[in-house]
Amino acid sequence: MKLEKVKELISEKFLKKPVEDKRKLARLLESHNFDLFIISVILVDAFVLGLLASDVFDVYYSHMLFLLDRLFMGIFIMEMLLKIYVYRKAFFKNGWNVFDFIIVAVSSVPYASSLIVLRTFRVFRLFKFLDHFKSLDNLVDTFIKLLPNFISLLAVEAVIFYSFAVIGVSLYGDVFKDFSTLGSTLFVLMQAFTLDGWASSIARPVMMVFPDAWLYFTSFILLAFLVVVSFIMNAIITVMDHLKK
Repeated sequence: MKLEKVKELISEKFLKKPVEDKRKLARLLESHNFDLFIISVILVDAFVLGLLASDVFDVYYSHMLFLLDRLFMGIFIMEMLLKIYVYRKAFFKNGWNVFDFIIVAVSSVPYASSLIVLRTFRVFRLFKFLDHFKSLDNLVDTFIKLLPNFISLLAVEAVIFYSFAVIGVSLYGDVFKDFSTLGSTLFVLMQAFTLDGWASSIARPVMMVFPDAWLYFTSFILLAFLVVVSFIMNAIITVMDHLKK
């Protein structure tokens, strides 16, 4: 009887200790100070990546910068392993954890050591900590609320661009090379939409051959900008309603 009780006490002791250790580790990983530490590492790592992109620093300090980059990468990998150890399957049920895991995994591939583009993805992990800064958090929240309206804007503009591109190819494609294909016409319309010398370099040469072409260009620009103005007005109303709440 005593032997069984001793075994029970020993098993409880050895089972309880890992659970307590996990709880302590979980409190550490979820603490504000640990978040600030990871934010600091990400910012310093971003600075190092910037130096690696510079020819001057990359020539004279390439070895030191490479070691620092590997150190930061090791910290990120250790962070992921500790979180997976503590949370197990629950780790992958959190969207931000999955986002972190993908970013770290992508930037850890062997080719990332030579492709700075892949390593730069680690900077995007800062998005996770936006809730620590209320102003930035509000900005992202507003952006998310405006996203459906922005997608609607892109859909309407896509229809307008496509329709006028087809018309442009049909009317001016046989004479002007810029209107010979649907792709080149879309690029011309994009230039006209940005008002980048559209009158002198695009509209006037076409109007020299087709005097009524002004109707085509002005109709496109007015219609495209009317949609943009509608989006801006709707966005202002959405933001005002959000601020009232």
